[in-house]
Amino acid sequence: MTDMHYDWTFDSPDGGRQVDVLADTQGATAAIHSLLSDSTEDPPAIPEPADCLVTLPVGLVRDDVILTEAEVRELTGSDEEALARVRANPLRLLETLLELGTVRIGDVPATSDVLPQLLLGDRDALVIAIRRVTFGDEMEFDEINCPNCGEYFSATISLGAIQSQTAPIGRLTVPLRKGGCAIVRYPTGADQAAMLANAKATNAEHNSTLLSRCLVEIRDAEGKVTPGGADVVASLGMGDIRTILKQLAATQPGPRLLETTIEHEECGGEVPLPLSVADIFRDF
Repeated sequence: MTDMHYDWTFDSPDGGRQVDVLADTQGATAAIHSLLSDSTEDPPAIPEPADCLVTLPVGLVRDDVILTEAEVRELTGSDEEALARVRANPLRLLETLLELGTVRIGDVPATSDVLPQLLLGDRDALVIAIRRVTFGDEMEFDEINCPNCGEYFSATISLGAIQSQTAPIGRLTVPLRKGGCAIVRYPTGADQAAMLANAKATNAEHNSTLLSRCLVEIRDAEGKVTPGGADVVASLGMGDIRTILKQLAATQPGPRLLETTIEHEECGGEVPLPLSVADIFRDF
């Protein structure tokens, strides 16, 4: 058998020190201790890897499999230039941000055809993950007004501490005022794009566009089923429309950005700090 020799040269003043660990185990142990005590420099620090993986609240369905693991990456200087070119269009800015910063969903490449299929909550989770891997977990806020004492203060929040809500992929049933119910699905990126396509539309028109895409059907008190669509939405009562939209917002899976709070240390009060996606990528 060939003798094994270990070359102990790590940061050693002597260098080239060889020990036969098979023939001289005690000598090998002594050499290790000597090496550690003689080392002239601290061992190199190994940086912690950036957290590029995120678990989506719902995920992408492919071949009856739900893909919930997504990979994001740190944005670069060239990415910043690309984002600056579309900054005037908030929707295009969001889409560009997701396309640049998202690598994959499961084993599916995150292309411009795939990302619009994700629910809004999944897209919000990706935005937060891209922001964290690019700038870090903390965000600073100035001039926060405390409703408890009236003072203004500055604070830092952890994006990783934002609570997230999960929900099964499926449809939401919302009771209607005069009986029956509406069956709706949660909006996707494609629905959001359609809703915001007309920049001059009113909020009511935006809501109608979104609901006409997400309303699957109406079931009246007698069990009659009417497929959803723009005409059906237009015939719904204002109260029912608001109820449906509120239920969609309240149960939407994903980060609960609007429910973010922070403690004002001076008075101990809990201060609401509702966030939007625009707040999250304000640094881009």
